[in-house]
Amino acid sequence: MKKAGFALALLATTSFSAIAGPSADDAAKLQASLQAYLGAAPETLKVTPDGDGFKAVFDFTAALAAAKADGADVSVSPVELHLTPDGAGKWKVKHEGPLKFSMKLKDQMDLQENLETFTINGTFDEALGTFSDYDATVGNVTFNETMDDPAGTNVKAEGKFDSASLKGTAVTNAAGGADLKFTETIGTVTIHEVMSGKDNPPLDLQIKFGGGDFSGTATGAKTSAVPPLLKFLAAHQDKDEMVKDQQGFKDMLIALLPVFNNGQGQGTINKIEVQTPMGLAAIDKLNVNINVNGAVKDGHFEEGLSVEGVALPPGLVPAWAASLVPKNSGFNIAITGFDAETPTKSWLQALDLSKDPPVAPDVVDALMGTFLPKGVVDVTISKTGVSNDTYAFTVEGTFAAGPQAMPTGKAHLTAKGLDDLMKVVQASPPEAGLQSSAALIIAAKGLGKAGSDGALSWDVEATPDGKVSVNGTDMSKFGK
Repeated sequence: MKKAGFALALLATTSFSAIAGPSADDAAKLQASLQAYLGAAPETLKVTPDGDGFKAVFDFTAALAAAKADGADVSVSPVELHLTPDGAGKWKVKHEGPLKFSMKLKDQMDLQENLETFTINGTFDEALGTFSDYDATVGNVTFNETMDDPAGTNVKAEGKFDSASLKGTAVTNAAGGADLKFTETIGTVTIHEVMSGKDNPPLDLQIKFGGGDFSGTATGAKTSAVPPLLKFLAAHQDKDEMVKDQQGFKDMLIALLPVFNNGQGQGTINKIEVQTPMGLAAIDKLNVNINVNGAVKDGHFEEGLSVEGVALPPGLVPAWAASLVPKNSGFNIAITGFDAETPTKSWLQALDLSKDPPVAPDVVDALMGTFLPKGVVDVTISKTGVSNDTYAFTVEGTFAAGPQAMPTGKAHLTAKGLDDLMKVVQASPPEAGLQSSAALIIAAKGLGKAGSDGALSWDVEATPDGKVSVNGTDMSKFGK
């Protein structure tokens, strides 16, 4: 599917949008135009007239022949696309059929994948350099994989997933680039994996995912700068050629900046089950989210992860410790206050492919200073904590940290169920080594502030002079 997507991106900058009743000569011109993006293997592509459009068959066997010489035998079944000019520099793109992929690395890996159904319907917009709309699906996907390493470990895995669909759109951003949106739905996934080694008994795992949903956006994506770069790379596969024309390469990379202004994504995987020799481990729901800026001065990176309904195999932990295992947990962290544009652009401007390394270490060191204009980054923690039927802990806060500065900031912590947690600790066997934790719980309770809901809370502050206080108490006094 990735190979097909790469091929589709090559439709940009062609000049056949207004053709009516394409001829063999038209097909030859289109093939020559697209071939410029594929490199020097003419047998990779064959374009012929097809009704009111063209049939383009991408056969990557020849393109992958070089990999076989390096010990990798890679095979991809041909991908047949139907391309119909739609006016105004747009193309209707359609594909329907199976897809097979295989890769063998001698004495290391053997991978076979089969997509029983694989469809693509969309509109490629030359001005955008990407699809203005698309709808892709795969169905009844199966795979078999065997991996070996020199230490004698062998992994065999086979699996299938019912279906997956991907839909998206792209529109022009008035400030430049394109705004992208996508949604993806994945059906049930099942995997059987067996790991064995010379000194260890086989580990047999049955893994099942109950499907999931994902969505995302990107603003100001520099999609129109991608096709020219692909064409340039295809024409400069020799290192000497690339060095000779490296300024053109650098200019194209700089034209890609900031790649995108902001990208966001979120998704959920439902009911993850892993059947192990010790029993069933399960998670009701796994949620992920990300929010990141591109190579801009206003740097921003945010990531979140949460799991709900964790259940471990019976007997994996002793009965007395069952109430210590978290059932739900999550974190969300955001980092701001850094400049991703200045060092990225300066690094590309300093790039010299004729040298090793291509950017001098002292230049790289100098650029690191531009990455942190304030000398620190600002970190925000939210939606972070763990809980089960016995306890619940949460933490949120903001602080500044950097390589040459003491962390400063504030955090708010809460806890419920410390009394019940204390009972578990006190009842634990001596060999568990938890008895010393009782003193920590007692100290935490002593510093805690009681709330109306029965929870304890702690406000923690770290100041530039290196002092740390908890609910107004200077903690440095406890070390004297």
